[in-house]
Amino acid sequence: MSAGRLGLAADADAQNAAYHIEIRKYSTMKDEEIETILSDADQKVNQRFSSGHLSASEEEELEPKSKVWSFVQSVVLPILYGILMALILTQVLFFHARVPSGSMETTIMTGDRILGNRMIYWFNDPTHGEIIIFWSEEYGEFMVKRVIGCPGDVVEIRADGLYVNDRLVADTYVQGETKLMNGGKNLWVVPEDCYFVMGDNRENSADSRYWQSTYVPRDEVYARYIFRYSLGRNGWYLDWKDKVVFWADELE
Repeated sequence: MSAGRLGLAADADAQNAAYHIEIRKYSTMKDEEIETILSDADQKVNQRFSSGHLSASEEEELEPKSKVWSFVQSVVLPILYGILMALILTQVLFFHARVPSGSMETTIMTGDRILGNRMIYWFNDPTHGEIIIFWSEEYGEFMVKRVIGCPGDVVEIRADGLYVNDRLVADTYVQGETKLMNGGKNLWVVPEDCYFVMGDNRENSADSRYWQSTYVPRDEVYARYIFRYSLGRNGWYLDWKDKVVFWADELE
């Protein structure tokens, strides 16, 4: 056999012997020793990733993901939070709308934007003189009117004015004369859990005097009017009116 072949055979024998030594080494180890070795290896891997020492290929793989997450955090999430907050404010806590008609003039003008408080009627019921925002099944839209009669009240239009339970209503805030509009009827008894309403523009308001469904059900009342504002159509203003004096005998 040549010297070259003898050298290769010797190397192979040496490697083989080392391999068998390693096998004998691990085969004689106890389970506790093997678990210790595996635990140490796992800690080294975790330390490598937690310390941020990544290979170039690993960094290139993570870079696009980090850019996307950064964009989501800085742009997408603030927009979503803003939309969510707007929905909570306008659909849960407050009511915002534009008034398309003049039935509440001059308290609320055509084209004004109004803000209503939804929360107030979670705990309280509407009362005389309050301006409410409610849903009309008859017209299929939201409306804004003033509460004239509450459940159990007797509302009557007489020659000398508007009466509720034989008590004269002040009507100092109205425009025009309170006229009969429903076949000459002048007296209404408000049912339980309902309200009799009118617009402040008494000669140009479709309200409880006129509707086929005369009364506003309590569960259709959404909010109490807070204020009106305009951003150019009627000028620039924010009008927060004080509560009106509803009864004539309370006027100074």
